[in-house]
Amino acid sequence: MDDKEITREMERYVSNLDRDIYTISNIPEEVVAVIFAYVSRSPKSFRENIDTVIREQEMGRDRAEKFHEKWVLNYGHASVAEHATVHIGVERVSRLFSSLLECANEFLSFTEYSQRYQRPRKGDNYIPGELGSHPALEREFKELCDFQYDIYSRLNDELFLFLKKKFPAPRGKDEKAHFRALEKIAFEDARYALNLSTLTNLGMTANARAVEETISTLLSSRYKEARDRAEEIKNEVRFSVPTLVKYADENPYIVKTREALAELSAGLYDGAGDSPRDGSSVALFDYTGRGSESPQADALREIARGLLFEFSELSVGDIERHLSENTPELEGIFSSAVRSLGKHDNPVGIFRSVNYNAEFVLSEAAWHQLLRHRKVIWTVKEPSVGEGVTVPPHITESGTEELLLEAVARSESFYEKLVQAGFRDVASYVVTNAHNRRVSGRFDLWELYHLTNLRMSEGAQWDIKNVIGQLAGEIEKVHPLFVRSALGRVVKEGGEAV
Repeated sequence: MDDKEITREMERYVSNLDRDIYTISNIPEEVVAVIFAYVSRSPKSFRENIDTVIREQEMGRDRAEKFHEKWVLNYGHASVAEHATVHIGVERVSRLFSSLLECANEFLSFTEYSQRYQRPRKGDNYIPGELGSHPALEREFKELCDFQYDIYSRLNDELFLFLKKKFPAPRGKDEKAHFRALEKIAFEDARYALNLSTLTNLGMTANARAVEETISTLLSSRYKEARDRAEEIKNEVRFSVPTLVKYADENPYIVKTREALAELSAGLYDGAGDSPRDGSSVALFDYTGRGSESPQADALREIARGLLFEFSELSVGDIERHLSENTPELEGIFSSAVRSLGKHDNPVGIFRSVNYNAEFVLSEAAWHQLLRHRKVIWTVKEPSVGEGVTVPPHITESGTEELLLEAVARSESFYEKLVQAGFRDVASYVVTNAHNRRVSGRFDLWELYHLTNLRMSEGAQWDIKNVIGQLAGEIEKVHPLFVRSALGRVVKEGGEAV
């Protein structure tokens, strides 16, 4: 291949041959990762490295594999794999599995089928393979799913009729559009009768390093569906990044630690825990400034310290002396950092220095929205029927609460039956969207602005809006200025603060 041919070949892979900024395309993802990695050990440009690679057979796959073996496996430079990206379609998996997948790694990006906007079909449920050798339990599992779908359909119809009476179309508004909006609200609330075996679809994008770590996490899961799907993901991504996920496997550390802690914690429970309560709740158990006389001042000082360090010529020592002598300036410094903050802006980075830890008890329906906030570090308990339930207000107002509670009671009865039969993991699938789950989340002030902006806006779903409203109320007790600022942005942009 002569130089002219190489030049023509290069034009297939880079957007230009003579400028400093260019895009790279039509190259296998794992080869892209290696080309980027070469730069750290070579004075050559990306284009020159592409030139070198395309002279070799199979677009450099052999060379990519050797590089991966040497630098990733032998030296632990896993960041190489972050330059290779894969897009994965994940279809007909349970809602339970989708939550496991979305929580497996913070560097995964998802778009998921939404039960708020699309109506599932009867029979679209994951049937756990463990029940294959127990036909009576498998039959009962399917009967439960069908029964709950019938409840879902009845709730949907009755809620729609109720909403049409309660909210007639305003004069001058298109009646069909108005009724479509009410229909959406009806099946959004009716879905609380469905259980976690209901099927869903996701689109996932991630770099190869995140995919490899995710596969390892899922292969170490207690759930058979997660392990099976992880093998499928591993097999499919091999078409894009074969060497970068080659060694993704079960992690014995995860498995052994889970088993050891389950055994240890079993001896700690004496049956005298908190009684389950219905509805959601939020408890703030740690935060910046906890234990001090003025948590707000401590948090403001943390932010002011970072802002002055970044935007002034003062040293840390100068800043400490200035802040100790001029405490009243703290609010003014904070205000200068949020005064121009718009709805689509993120706060300055130093807001990440103010931290919170909170415990949430919330419905599975709300949890499946909240878990998508991957900048929160979640610690998650397994689904259960022991934390109470959340009933949508429209269901109570319409007189259909007994229908929902019938679906809930049927799940709880079968849940206990499965646990007694030794199928604790299978039991998780029959937990309904109405059942509450207990989780804890560690996050910062930067994320609080995002949570309030997204989840307390006018279009937010009532359940998640209620949960974040409670969170804001808890934080307001210790950092009132921050909450007023975060909620003020929602109100300013036309949303609702409460």
